[in-house]
Amino acid sequence: MSEKIFTKKEKPQELILAKQFIDECKFDEADQLIRSFEEKGGHTLHDIVLCHLLKCELLFWRGLFEEVVKLAEQTHKESLRLGKNILSVDILLIMAWALLWLYQTDKSHDIIKQGEELLKGLTQELPSEYKKREALIAFLKGWVYHQKSDADQAIKHFEHSLSLREELGVKKEIAFSLSAIAQGFMLKGEVDQAFNYSERGLTVAEESGNKFRIGYCLHIMAGVHIYKGELDRSIKLNERSLTIYNDLNHKLMVARILNSLGGSYAKIGELDRSIRLYEQGLELFKGFNNKIIMAFVLNGLSDSYRMRGELDRALECIEQSMALSRELGALRNLAINHDYLIQILIDKGDLERARISLRDLEQLNSQLKDKQINSMYLFDKALVLKTSSRALNRGKAEEILKRLLEEEDLDYELTIGVLFNLCDLLLTELRMTNDLEVLDELTRFIGQLLEIAEESHSYLILCETYLIQAKLSLLTFNIKKAQRFLTQAHQIAERFDLTQLIAKIANEKEDLDKKLDLWEKLKEEDAPMSDRMELARLDEKIVKMIQKRPLLTGQVSVEKIAISKEKKICLVCRGDVFGFSYACKCGANYCETCARALTNLENVCWACEEPIDYSKPVKKFKEEERAKVEETAKKK
Repeated sequence: MSEKIFTKKEKPQELILAKQFIDECKFDEADQLIRSFEEKGGHTLHDIVLCHLLKCELLFWRGLFEEVVKLAEQTHKESLRLGKNILSVDILLIMAWALLWLYQTDKSHDIIKQGEELLKGLTQELPSEYKKREALIAFLKGWVYHQKSDADQAIKHFEHSLSLREELGVKKEIAFSLSAIAQGFMLKGEVDQAFNYSERGLTVAEESGNKFRIGYCLHIMAGVHIYKGELDRSIKLNERSLTIYNDLNHKLMVARILNSLGGSYAKIGELDRSIRLYEQGLELFKGFNNKIIMAFVLNGLSDSYRMRGELDRALECIEQSMALSRELGALRNLAINHDYLIQILIDKGDLERARISLRDLEQLNSQLKDKQINSMYLFDKALVLKTSSRALNRGKAEEILKRLLEEEDLDYELTIGVLFNLCDLLLTELRMTNDLEVLDELTRFIGQLLEIAEESHSYLILCETYLIQAKLSLLTFNIKKAQRFLTQAHQIAERFDLTQLIAKIANEKEDLDKKLDLWEKLKEEDAPMSDRMELARLDEKIVKMIQKRPLLTGQVSVEKIAISKEKKICLVCRGDVFGFSYACKCGANYCETCARALTNLENVCWACEEPIDYSKPVKKFKEEERAKVEETAKKK
């Protein structure tokens, strides 16, 4: 809304100052002035309409969008008694903006068009005043198309708003348009373009000195980094944004950023913190009575509970979200609800209900014709097929997942899900077929997972990947490496309270411990390959070829040691090292818990093989002891 209206001398001083307070996010002070103005009474119709417009703006920035719509409808009727005037346009546009926040996209679009037609008839307005409204109309149209997942049209309108705002030289609004274009390119899957525009938006916002815009642009840039999988960077940007909005006491944006942070912490495996942030954001959104965003938050909360192994709580959250989506007729969000629900039901073992939910999702997918929803549907279809005992259905699941992986704009989170499930399917196939091509594929997918895990510092992904590598190490008869991978996965899961994974890894460790003596006995006796084949379910030819291949990269690299030394990161669990710790002379750091775990396992540094605790013996693996004996014999 233009500031021009509030600068003319005949305008009431209380409203001029109230507008200034709103722009500075001093909402309580603005509210007090507006109330004081209304209590005085005796105002002209123009001033009453102006006052009500300000109240709409105040309610908007407080996140009370339903109240904005109600008051705007009433105020628009009042404004029509003034004849053709620009206040009517402003009222329609703030109503449309509120409707967008409520995801009432079609209704918002109708109101925007109504405002646009009215503006065309106001030829007497100053060019700058006309252009400001024209820019806002283009900006709001962009969001209409964004909500409809039409990235090209969204970008087109956002760019038009940017062009007009650059002509006007209004930096704080230019920053808004640049950040919106960034989100359009994210929707399109063009991450580099999104990053460039988000960076430009932040620069302009900082030049404007407007704290709200700076916080907003930081938040959008954080979203781009989430899309890129750079979670540490995203968290830092969002936390900077959160500090700004806490200082401004802007509860709407605080709630929005808490939700975003909840998602980021879930992705790196810090589930307790994720749940706490989601629940804080949910309480704030309940205060705004914003049901559609409450549904979004409940989606994320359900997923964090699922990852923590609290499946009943996860189911409760997703069912609450689905109830809100149905109440509001939000079909796209309902489709997303089914995605979360299917994965929870599979984890619970309720496969029949998962299939029913998949059929419901298939109907929504056909109705919505949305590319992202279609990718999500295909992924869930693969998950359901993967649960089948029939090899034919598991093969179909594998085909679907591979097709998804070929999509250029597959988002970060779905990419991870596809890779994990492909690895799981291929491990099963490898054990059943002993096909080397399967082994090559598996190695390639694990490499992609490790790359994502290292770039994003996602403890959850690291943990799952090390667990897969432990299984592969057993297939290559490298027991030492298998134990190390299991230890590393277990330490990460323990440190970040990944409950489901802790239990899963414990079972793997227990199984290996039970078979350890058998493995060692077979190796000591140089047992025939038939005995090894019985234990590993691999034939002699495959075993020999596997043993010759450098399939797995060790956990320790020069780069990791350098990072561990410089940033004091534990070489095992990849977390920060605080308090008591062990620093090896080679530069590797270990937190107290991991140092103890390694002491119990083998009592050597993984980087240089030096003892960790010199008061205790080094527990070498049998093959190492045998190699040492053979080396000593050669020297004699």
